[in-house]
Formats: sequence, structure tokens, C-alpha cells
Amino acid sequence: MDAHRPRRAPRLSAAARSAALLVVLLALTACAAATPATETPATETPDASEAHGIDGGGAAEVAAPARALVVAGHDGTAILLDLATEERTTLAEARTDVSSIQSDGRLLYLARGTGAGGRTSVDVIDTARWTVPHGDHSHSFRGEPRLLGTLEGDGIPRITAGEQRAVLQFDGELLTLVHDELAETLDAARRVSTDATGPVVPFAGHLLVPNGGAIQVADDGGIPIPDSDIPCADVTDADVTRVGAVFSCAEGAVLFTREVGGAVVGEAIPYPAGAAAAVQLNGRTDRPDLAGVTADGAWLLDVRQRTWTFLASEVPLVRAAAIGDDDGRTIAIDAEGRLCILASDGALLARTEPLVVASLADAASRDRVQLIIDGQYAYVSDPAAGVVHELDHLDDLRVTRTFADLDPWLVQQVG
Repeated sequence: MDAHRPRRAPRLSAAARSAALLVVLLALTACAAATPATETPATETPDASEAHGIDGGGAAEVAAPARALVVAGHDGTAILLDLATEERTTLAEARTDVSSIQSDGRLLYLARGTGAGGRTSVDVIDTARWTVPHGDHSHSFRGEPRLLGTLEGDGIPRITAGEQRAVLQFDGELLTLVHDELAETLDAARRVSTDATGPVVPFAGHLLVPNGGAIQVADDGGIPIPDSDIPCADVTDADVTRVGAVFSCAEGAVLFTREVGGAVVGEAIPYPAGAAAAVQLNGRTDRPDLAGVTADGAWLLDVRQRTWTFLASEVPLVRAAAIGDDDGRTIAIDAEGRLCILASDGALLARTEPLVVASLADAASRDRVQLIIDGQYAYVSDPAAGVVHELDHLDDLRVTRTFADLDPWLVQQVG
């Protein structure tokens, strides 16, 4: 990769920019009445969500996604960083017994210790910022962050999210939390017994359960549906894309989609013969592509086409995430701490100077370097420096902002 000079991404002409703006304006008015622009990001349009059967749970519908970062420290502190105003709101104070911090893109889960019998308490905090895809458009909401309550289970919890709901998985049981029902008590969440051997995914009114070298389709009560198993050895990761739910397996991926009538079916997407597997696959929320690093490069999975493309790299890659745009671009972090953009054929389109080299060199922080992308920006955490960088991937990964004075042990985007 060092032998190549970064190429600048093509610029849009004035006519193209005008056409793109018109498309955005039409999309914003397709489902709700136009709202006057204000200096605040939260412009309320309450009738639209009610007309579409979406329960905002007391939050206001806003004209555009209310993007924010949740940044949590190793001591259990958690803040909400508003990306429009840079205002910081404390979600959780520091405490000594926090064992893990996770998020599903809206809710924050702080696990506290393991008491007698391996019991764990999980505080569930609603950031009150989220977007609901709705056909060819979406609805965004913003409210006041609040502690919803505490849930208990055995062992270290695992969170898997999909379709405005999340599965909180303990040893031997799981709870499904439906975002539209969060106004009710958490105690109403159904507990389902399970012997899953990997992440359980809520999808299309069903549960997708790894067990015994295969993925089983079960109803929402955890009862397996006969003859629904799809082989999938050594499940390491799961994602919900615009096309369907994807599991990462030793032999490739398994994709589950919903058929007309509501049935959920699975199909294997195997790697080419002899290929090394990617442990994790990552991508932009509600997009069709995923990417993950492996030896000598990264895999790009086009979920729509059910195809794998290998993106070779002369410098080893440590993170990769698919943007899921029409150009099939992938953002990666290499072992020298630089971010780069790779084309769908592996060509280098842009590359930064080293940004996170100190964090990658430190064993304690290396696994905490996170890469998050949305439609315009990439966010990369730098635990050793205590910062999070924002880069514009539409402008050759130009660093637009650096948020300092943080302890980015966990970073998630909400809104």
C-alpha cells in the first residue's frame, strides 16, 4: 500500500450537487409536512410518527437524525457527546464495580460486578436518540436521556441488536427489549431459556440462535422451527443489514432474510476455497455491505449480491468497515495507525498520516481502538491519547474535529 500515492475521490459538479440536494429535500418532505429551520437540531413534527404507527415514547420527532457519540470510560463513566453542538451530557457517573459497558446503538448497558452465584446487574440507560427506517425514508427522534432500570442475570452479558430491538443475553437465558415498548417497565421483558453458543439475533419476529455448529430459526419464545438449521461453525459475530441478518462463520457467512408471508430463511455465503476467515464484519448502519480484516487485507461482503471480494493490503489491517455506498468503498485502519479508503477492487483512494499509532502499540488499548462510520464521517477512538477523531470520508479522510479530554473505552454512535 505504501507504493501507491493516495488518489483523491472525484468531486461532484455543481449540477450534481444541486440534483443531490433536490433529492434530499424531496425525501424530507415525502412523509411529513415541511418544518421551518431553526438553530436547534430538534425540530418537532409529532403527527408524522403517529400517522405511521411509530411510538416515540414521549420523544419528539426531529427533521434530521440527532447524531451523538456515547463515550464510556473504563471506570464506568459515560457521556453523551452531541455532534451538532458538542454539548456533553453525563449518562453515568464513575463507579468501581463496572465489569462491562455495551450499547445497541440507542440503549447503553452498564454491567456491575458478579456477586454470589455469578450474578450480574445491568443498568439500562436510554440515550433517547434513534432513527427508524420506514421504506424509502426514515423517522428520527430525540428525547431526554434516562435510566430505565436494572436487569439481573448470571455471568457476563452480551448485547445483540436488530430492527429497533435488542437481545440481552446471560448464561442460559436471554431477554428481548423492544424499543417501542421502553415506556413500560423493564420487568415486562420476556425471559427465554437458551443454550446458545453465540450471539442471538432478533429478526423479523423470530430469534436466530447459534447452537451446535448451526444457526436455528426460533419463534420469539425461543422454540426452534423444524428443519430451519443452517450450518455455521465457530460463530464469531452477527450483524443486521438492510438485506437481512448476517452471521460470521469459519466457512463464510450465513444470511437470513424474510420472505413474503413472514417466513425467515437462511442461506450460506461461503468464502472462496482456502480463504482465511474474518473474525468480525462491520459496516454502516442499515446498509448492505460488510467488511472485516484477515491476513494480508480485508474481506468485503456484498450482501445483496452474496459475493466476497478480497481487498489486498501491503500493510496489515487492524480494523475495517464497509461504507455501503454505490462505489463499494471500505474504510480501514492499518497497523501503522493510518486510516485509508479502499475501492471495491482494493485500490487505495485516500490515506491519512498516523493517527492512532500509540494506541495500537499499547496492548492495553489496542483492542479498544474503534472505527464507526455514518453517511459522511468516520469516527476513530484513540484511547492512549484520550481523544476521538472525526474524519470526512467524502473529502479524502480530512480530519474535521478531534474531541479531547475523554476516556474512550467504549464509543458508539446514536441517533
